[in-house]
Amino acid sequence: MLNQKTIERLSKMGSKDYFITSMYLHLDKNNNHKIALKDMIKDRRQGLDKIKHEKKLAREQVLSLENDFSKIEHFVHHDFLHNDHHKGLAIFSCSANNFWELLELPQAVSNHLNADYDPYIRTLSELICEHRSYGIVLVDSAKAKILNVTLGFVKEYLSIHNDVLPKIKYGGIEGTQERNINRAHDEMVQKHFNHVAAQTEKLIEEEDMTRLIIGGRQNIISQFESTLTSSTRKKIVGHIVVEPEAPLNDILKKSQEVAQAAEKKYETELIDKLKGEANTAGGKGIFGLQPTLQSLRRGGVNTLIVAKSYKAPGFVCHQCFFIGVPEEKGPKDTCPICSGKAHDLDDVIEEAITFAFMQGCKVENTSDNSRLKIMGNIGALLRY
Repeated sequence: MLNQKTIERLSKMGSKDYFITSMYLHLDKNNNHKIALKDMIKDRRQGLDKIKHEKKLAREQVLSLENDFSKIEHFVHHDFLHNDHHKGLAIFSCSANNFWELLELPQAVSNHLNADYDPYIRTLSELICEHRSYGIVLVDSAKAKILNVTLGFVKEYLSIHNDVLPKIKYGGIEGTQERNINRAHDEMVQKHFNHVAAQTEKLIEEEDMTRLIIGGRQNIISQFESTLTSSTRKKIVGHIVVEPEAPLNDILKKSQEVAQAAEKKYETELIDKLKGEANTAGGKGIFGLQPTLQSLRRGGVNTLIVAKSYKAPGFVCHQCFFIGVPEEKGPKDTCPICSGKAHDLDDVIEEAITFAFMQGCKVENTSDNSRLKIMGNIGALLRY
């Protein structure tokens, strides 16, 4: 399953000795993805001599790459079983190190084939920001349904049905029995709410859930919410008025509207916080490419914030893992720290994202690019 921990783990799979092949494929029912993969691999094979010369690769390194291409092509053409739930596929391979990782994705991705010392993870990073996971709790006085929405794909986590006595009308002196029945009804409803709340907490803990949508009748929603802990209530981003037994498509449509509004609000607040911290003396925020890379190198970044699709040239040293902008190079294209070879990069942002995940940083790829663009398209909230 794709989440923050998956990307962190992949970011640490880099190698000093051998390239890792990263492949992303847009899947379709007509098997056009097989043709697309064949074309990508053909182009890469034709460019192997150029890569070998530019990167000064040894025969064993080239052989590992060739084996990666063959394994990926064979798997997609002969072993992979495509189903309608998955619209994208990611494969990471390093034959020399016996490394193979497969991710089936519920969202489409652009076709891409990359070979470098680190896995190409920017696509995954953007994916989990664009389609954030959230929970949906649908509840009434006797039933409940808890749904887990991951990367836009909804899955039923739990369905609950508790036997609850119906409430009845009563009046006058003769209504003692009826009042007892209604008291029992209220107690059973509260017990039901407590059960649903406990299962909701379990989902939050298991999936590291940060957002929650509560659905049901208006009067039931407020009753149920009072049962939740304060930390869980803080995760609630909105409500939908819907019955627990409503069609799944209706539930998902209403919840997506709430989730999109919550994401827009979150991005606005995130950039506001970055701007405020960066413009305050002693504040824990910086923006601009070079200052952000400097903070990453020092291990001072808590949250890296990048405009989606932003790219910038730079370089990396594979000996000491220094990443920087071209102006920071040492004499004769060397690393300013260890004097090793400074390898030019068309996109240093990919290295910055990988470096951030390696350090356990949170990475935010924001679509609110207009205000972040003014700040250089990149910034960070700092640990200290």
